[in-house]
Amino acid sequence: WSAYYASVQFMDAQVGRILDALEASPQGKKTAVIFTSDHGYHLGEHGFWQKSNLHEEVVRVPLMIHAPGRKAGRTRSMSELVDLYPTVCDLMQTPIPEAAQGASLLPVLDDPTFETKPDALSLHNGHSLRSKRWHYIRYKDGTEELYDMEADPDETTNLVGRSQQKVLRQMRARVESRLDHLIERKSQR
Repeated sequence: WSAYYASVQFMDAQVGRILDALEASPQGKKTAVIFTSDHGYHLGEHGFWQKSNLHEEVVRVPLMIHAPGRKAGRTRSMSELVDLYPTVCDLMQTPIPEAAQGASLLPVLDDPTFETKPDALSLHNGHSLRSKRWHYIRYKDGTEELYDMEADPDETTNLVGRSQQKVLRQMRARVESRLDHLIERKSQR
């Protein structure tokens, strides 16, 4: 844990140095920087290490966008990594290709309260759908998990088979809809 946290702290300091140097350079006023990673990392939570399931610690990734002319801020707007390409296109004032997946996050950079989408889909050994309140997980073996992220942000009580059956049906349907949309887009190419 110490080594992991030390590497995160070191990386944070280096990103700060890069942004400070960029700001001081002639390119600072016209250069955007996007910092992210491909997945989160378990450090023993839920009895897991590394990226081994679809809990919040794994599917939630760091995302920082430093864009010229935009003030710093934070948002709770849902986003997915597929949103980065349309965002870069928008920042460069380039048309977003029709085949691009995702939605530009530029409106969120201008207004942190803007909602780009109602949920975020993650795919790894199954499916995860995260809305503001709920996190639904379905693994390839068919096992499911549902968490109320307001009442249980650490995802300790799986509500599948206990309560919230209406929410469970809605989340299942939403995952199927999102997956059908992905398959449909792929077949149109």
